[in-house]
Amino acid sequence: MIFRPTVSHAWRGIFILACLTIAPDARAGGFGIRAQSAEGFGAAIAGVAAGNALSFSYWNPAVLANVDRFQVEGVSNVIFPAISLDPAASNTVDIGKGALVPAMYMAMPLNSRMTLGMSITSPYGLATQAPTNWAGQIYGRKSEIFSINANPMLSYRVNDVLSVGVGLQVQYFKTKLTQAVDVVPFAPDAMLKADGVGVGFNLGMQLKPWAGGTIGLGYRSAISHDLDGHLTTPLGRASAAAGLTTPALVSLGVRQELNERYRVMGTVEWTNWSRLGTVPVYDRVSGGVLTTLPLRYRDGWLFSVGGEYDFSQKVTARAGVGYEIAPMNDMTRDVRLPEPNQVILSAGLSYRYSERTTLDLAITQSLGLGNGAVTIASGDPRYLGLPFSATSDLNVTIVSAGLKMKFDSLPFGIR
Repeated sequence: MIFRPTVSHAWRGIFILACLTIAPDARAGGFGIRAQSAEGFGAAIAGVAAGNALSFSYWNPAVLANVDRFQVEGVSNVIFPAISLDPAASNTVDIGKGALVPAMYMAMPLNSRMTLGMSITSPYGLATQAPTNWAGQIYGRKSEIFSINANPMLSYRVNDVLSVGVGLQVQYFKTKLTQAVDVVPFAPDAMLKADGVGVGFNLGMQLKPWAGGTIGLGYRSAISHDLDGHLTTPLGRASAAAGLTTPALVSLGVRQELNERYRVMGTVEWTNWSRLGTVPVYDRVSGGVLTTLPLRYRDGWLFSVGGEYDFSQKVTARAGVGYEIAPMNDMTRDVRLPEPNQVILSAGLSYRYSERTTLDLAITQSLGLGNGAVTIASGDPRYLGLPFSATSDLNVTIVSAGLKMKFDSLPFGIR
């Protein structure tokens, strides 16, 4: 017997996917993107909350206290995901989709203690796309996420030991998701488009308690979005609304100079993905609850260590290794998010063209550990009438480039 999803089934499936979103290459666990700093990526983001680079202010706004003149930094990341799903009774499909993810930063000292900064980043996003006809098409075909986070920040250097920072986050979040409404070949899509804007904050501190040593702690708050949009199916178009809260993030970093040329770094990063538990979905017109979404995430963790070595006054090399605990397990892994735990290997290089200009390059390899099981069966809240099981394989390469520029005078004649 062929199962034919109703509009109610389509609501449930589409909105589950909306909240899961679409980045199974999982550079930052779940649907997060860890693509904010080429220098940081070169050492698996080890020690970023305790570092000096302008782009490290994403993890800790107190980093801005190290800026001594007007600076800008641009980062570009090209992501090459190799993500496959191997259904139990069908052919393997590749759902990975490459992407270009940029980031921009600016900082300007206001006086000897205070520095104003600004970042524009994309903390969540990317895309996956399965073939039109495949074994899991009623659970997902195409997914897209787009986010922009504008983050003005202010740091204050209390003394030579302690600096603090604070910022305001304004984040736009948009999703477009499709899945088949039937299991037959070339079945039409159900499609959701929804977006919303949310506001949050970030805080941080840096300590330099001993010679050559720095400890940094940064916090990015959760951001709640009221997503409004439409669900389109072969039966028509309906208004849709759901609340999605992106998780809080805490980053602890340490850095230690061993001598004039060599430094070691470490990071522990916690992401509060477990707050994405059960999400109610509403009809925007009637206000009634259409369904609840039991995402059942767990918190994500990253542990990384790295080192830097100055070959000369112009060239610095770095490398790092990390271990990431994914926010989903065998009970919650999805066809759009088949993420296992991962090992992260990174290497990078900085070239100081002049006192004012530095180029950063990095390459990162994210390797999934084992075959992540995807199982959807009767009794699972995601179940749409067709049992589905598969294993997944993940291997993601990220190439990053960054350009840092310092200026002796401020723009627009500011003094």
